[in-house]
Amino acid sequence: MTPTPRALRTRWAVARLHRAGTATGEPARGNRPVQAMGLAFPAPIGLAAGFDRHGRLLECAHRLGFGAVELGTHTAANDVAGLPRPMLPPKPADRTLRRGVSIGRAAGLDWAHAEADYLRALRAFHARADYLTLNPGHDCPSPARFVDVAAAVVEARDRLVRHRRRALAIVVKLPTRWLGDAERVAAAFAGSGADGLLVSAEGARSRAGVHACLARLAEVAGPRLCLISVGGVDSVREAEARLRAGATLVQIHRGLLTHDPSLVRALQRRYAGGGRAGR
Repeated sequence: MTPTPRALRTRWAVARLHRAGTATGEPARGNRPVQAMGLAFPAPIGLAAGFDRHGRLLECAHRLGFGAVELGTHTAANDVAGLPRPMLPPKPADRTLRRGVSIGRAAGLDWAHAEADYLRALRAFHARADYLTLNPGHDCPSPARFVDVAAAVVEARDRLVRHRRRALAIVVKLPTRWLGDAERVAAAFAGSGADGLLVSAEGARSRAGVHACLARLAEVAGPRLCLISVGGVDSVREAEARLRAGATLVQIHRGLLTHDPSLVRALQRRYAGGGRAGR
């Protein structure tokens, strides 16, 4: 299959970041550590799923000002057998970088059987991730249906905790189409036992609306539920605005395709131990 133009731009961006990260030298010590979901993130900014799908940047993203890399989206059906080497446990030098894995159901699988597919992915990835993000994809019939999926995954996660030093954090992605009734939807997922909500702003009409939505969700979430904002973050200034609005963590994807390397330099200055960035 011929890669799309966006896929090619993403590959080139990952390659550029890898060169920049490996050339940086000693690991940077972030000046904005964040505690969330029982984890210590060296910085509040992470790479969103779909950017570095297979984890090429796991060895160097911490040098660029990132606190986490979210891999995937992966499914149990097509990714369990051939995990790339970066999915193995990290080397001591990069233990502070947090690793998320976005998981979804196999394409074409009836939603009546979705729980089984997410549970297979949970078993495949739980020992090699700091947190899992449950991605409903584009065709989940309703938030209520995905609440059932999330509750099943959390219950299975709790049974697997004996294999880990701590429980694996579970994050649920909230696509933009579900945010019309954001508070009720967030409360439902909080009730499922999820540890965090990945709130997508893809296609949002205004940044002010995104910030207002995060503020409302922060009231519902309280201190226990971690809010992660993704979509439309193209500057350190916008990332900071999301954090002030109520997000605990922020993820970047498309901004790196259009503003790299200037955005990366700004991130390094702000989050990798340097001075305050102006962007």
